[in-house]
Amino acid sequence: MSCAPQHLGRGFGRTAFTLIELIAVIVITAIIAGVAVPAMNSIANSRGSGAGRAIVQHLSFARERALNSGNRVWVVFDPDAESYALFAEPDGGSGYADALALIEPTTGRQMGMTLDTGEFAGIGITSASFRGSTPNSTPVVGFDWLGSPLAQSGSALGSNGEVVLTTGATIEVRVFTGDIQIAE
Repeated sequence: MSCAPQHLGRGFGRTAFTLIELIAVIVITAIIAGVAVPAMNSIANSRGSGAGRAIVQHLSFARERALNSGNRVWVVFDPDAESYALFAEPDGGSGYADALALIEPTTGRQMGMTLDTGEFAGIGITSASFRGSTPNSTPVVGFDWLGSPLAQSGSALGSNGEVVLTTGATIEVRVFTGDIQIAE
């Protein structure tokens, strides 16, 4: 009688997984997916919130600049290009047409932002509307030396202006006061 171990088709040379091993892998994969999906949504939400806060900061800067300089400052939105830029009228300027690009001192580039790139990938501008602007024109909001919001024509806004992001967040510029708020 031989003392060598006998194999009955199990152990060495096995080529398939058992049902318990397959179930364990499926359970582990489901747990990982359950944790990863909410984390991915959280990243997208924080990108959207960050884009909204950046727009609010630029609009607030434009308002403060108008208050401090006594010259009108304009924010021009281009929803098709997912971007906006800031412009300021020089002393003695007579409106939006005379405005010059505001330059960021640290970078030397025009102030504003293009969404749907870099840290704001997947976030865009759905619409921008400032009542009192000419129909079918570029959405523009300005601020005068009192911080009041202006339509492109230079007249006071007729109602609250708004910028809507693809996340559903809405940045509102209040008529009369120029207060800027974000609703998500």
